[in-house]
Parts: sequence; C-alpha cells; structure tokens
Amino acid sequence: MFIEPVSGNGRRTVLLTGGRAPCTLELARAFHTVGHRVLVAESARRHLCRVSRAVERSFVVPPPNGDTAAFLAELEAIVVQEGVDVLIPTCEEIFFVSKGLEQLKPHCTVWAAPIGELDRLHNKWRFAQLALGLGLRVPETTLVTNREEWLALAEEQWLEESLVLKPAYSRFASKVLFLDKSASTEQRRRVLAQTLPPLSPEAPWVAQRRIEGRHLATYSIAYNGHLLLHGAYPCRYRLGQGASVYFAPVRHERSKEWVRQLVQATGFTGQIAFDFIEEDNGGVYALECNPRATSGIHLFNGNAGLVEAFLQPEALYDAGLVVEPTDSSGTMLTFPMLAAGLSGIRSLPQLRDWLRAVHTGRDAVFHRRDMGPGLEQLRVVADAWRTARSRGISLTEATTIDLEWNGEP
Repeated sequence: MFIEPVSGNGRRTVLLTGGRAPCTLELARAFHTVGHRVLVAESARRHLCRVSRAVERSFVVPPPNGDTAAFLAELEAIVVQEGVDVLIPTCEEIFFVSKGLEQLKPHCTVWAAPIGELDRLHNKWRFAQLALGLGLRVPETTLVTNREEWLALAEEQWLEESLVLKPAYSRFASKVLFLDKSASTEQRRRVLAQTLPPLSPEAPWVAQRRIEGRHLATYSIAYNGHLLLHGAYPCRYRLGQGASVYFAPVRHERSKEWVRQLVQATGFTGQIAFDFIEEDNGGVYALECNPRATSGIHLFNGNAGLVEAFLQPEALYDAGLVVEPTDSSGTMLTFPMLAAGLSGIRSLPQLRDWLRAVHTGRDAVFHRRDMGPGLEQLRVVADAWRTARSRGISLTEATTIDLEWNGEP
C-alpha cells in the first residue's frame, strides 16, 4: 500500500469522503499543512470541509445509501479526473466505498477493508463473537431476533443482571435501552412490552450485561495487522449516552494491548476505533467497534505521524513504530460541549473541571486561519434540524441518515 510520490516534491492528491464530520476537517487540515492537495466528496448540501481553506475542491456526490451505484460511479470519475492517489473514507460511507473496492482500487489506494471484514466489526453481535473467539474481553452478549426472545429478557435467568439493549447496527448510542437489575420481573415485562422494536434476523438487537466503570474510547490506524497509530481518551463529556464531545489523550496500556491483539489476529488494515469500559480493578471490556474514523483523530492535531500513517504505512510498519499523541491538551466540539455542561454538571467540583476543560480546550472546528468551517457549522445544524423535523427523527440521526449502513446487501 506504499504510495509513491506523484511529483518531484512528493505532493499527493488525497480524496476524503464524509466532509460533514469534524474529524474529516481535522484530516484535511493535517494533509494540507504538510503540502498535499486535498479534495472532498460529500452528499450533504452543506458541510464543514466545503468552505475550508485546506480543501482545494469539494464535489457533490449522490447519497451513498440512496443510490450506491451512482455514488461509486461519481467517486471513480473524481478519482480518475483529478489524479487521486489516496482515497480515505471517514464516516459510514466507508461501507459503500468498500462495496466498490474492485471498481476503485485500480485507480488509487483506498483505505477501506473488504465489506465482510467491516461487517464483522460494525455488527455488534458479530463483533462480540469475534472478540470472544480471540480470547478478548467483551460483555456477555445475546442476540435478539424476534418478539419471544425480546420478552424472555424479563425471565428469571436475567434478573441478576442489569442489561443494555441496542440494535446490532447503530451509532451514537441511539435507541439504547437499559434494564436495571433492581426491577422486578413484572416491571421488566412492562418495559420490554412497551419498547418492543421491529425485530428480525435482518434487523436484530443485542442484549449485553451492563459493566460499571469508566468509559474510554480509542482510535487507531492499522496496517496488515500492525498498529501504526493509536490514542485513547476518557469519555468525560458526552451528550446523554451519545458520542464524546471532549478529547484529551491518556496513556492506557490495557486498552492498547486489547486493540493490538485484535488487529494482529485479524490482519486488519484501516482505521478502527473502540468503546471500552474500565472496571475499578483495571480490567477492560470492549463494548463495540467502529471500523472507520472517529473523533479520536483530534488527539493527533499537528502530529505529522497522522499523515505518515496514511501515506507511508510500510515505513512505519518496517520500523515497528506506533505513533501516539504528543500533546496532552484537550480538543472539544464547542457547542455540544456547552450543552454537555448545562445538562451534566451536578456539583461545584464538576463545574470547576468543566470550566477548566472549556478554557484550555482547542476548538476542533474553529481556526483563526480557516474561519469558514466555524461559520458553516451553524448552517449544517440548521439543515439537519430541518431534516429531523420533516422526517420525525432526532437531530443526531438526521446528520447521518443518507450514509448509514445497517447490513444491507
């Protein structure tokens, strides 16, 4: 996968998809800062990268899950016409890019694993089975595919456990339900009957034993089963049960070793991220996997190793190096961070910690030499709000509705 320089000075043309995400903006700025040409392909009308000075050109493409063939045809045309060297998907459009690997790989390097590999990581049931088979710790997990299995979660064998219920395909902790072990059988039956989702083998849910402890997240880049880049951060500030909005690196060897073992055993190549729970005794359980970019990219702001991992993976692989965050300061999504503070602070010490994080944290979107995305995010939210209102879905769901993949063939 080593990319040869396309010109005398080694300047490459990099095409990013998923331009709506702050992590994609982070990547665009990283490549631009060291002199590479950055293009973005995105189906959303407005997105952060569209107005960034780091992006030379932005292309509008069909919605990946609306017309996959047209989406892939447009990507291929961009790759050929613009002389793209490297294509890096960032959000869930990666699953649709993966379906077109045979179409795209003759023209450029594509940072996407085959769809079968991605599915066994993205699907929460398949991921749990994979990890268990490798001897790695995950919560006890049960597959739920019909009404009878759903209602059976109120029966005696489950009463000693608190359970977390979620779709096998989901994101941002959307639709997550909790069953507390303090609830009686009748209370559980009532909750389960009232929340019964559409269930089938094609749209399953999972029930997991709830693990108590500290929430951690990791982001890594792997090449042929070897970690090239890795970072971890505690999930200190979140909107409800959803994704983190503040990212400050910590060294956490147990989660790093967990990730190292999985990517080595599977020979994985690509971006990969995990959510963990760390128990009081230090043991870690992986809750789920995102085989794509996540906000963990923000841990590597200004770190040249991030670009090197994508453009010179073989050099890092041969050297046996693992790039890790070098800056201990935090990065935040400012508007969600303000909302997390308003909804989550319960004491004066918590208020002090939050104020300190806000005061010292770097804004992931705003940059004084790249002002466009900071203003554009207001328009992006407005568009998402209109979509959410018209379709009767949450604002978070509206931000990904055109690129979600839920196991469809």
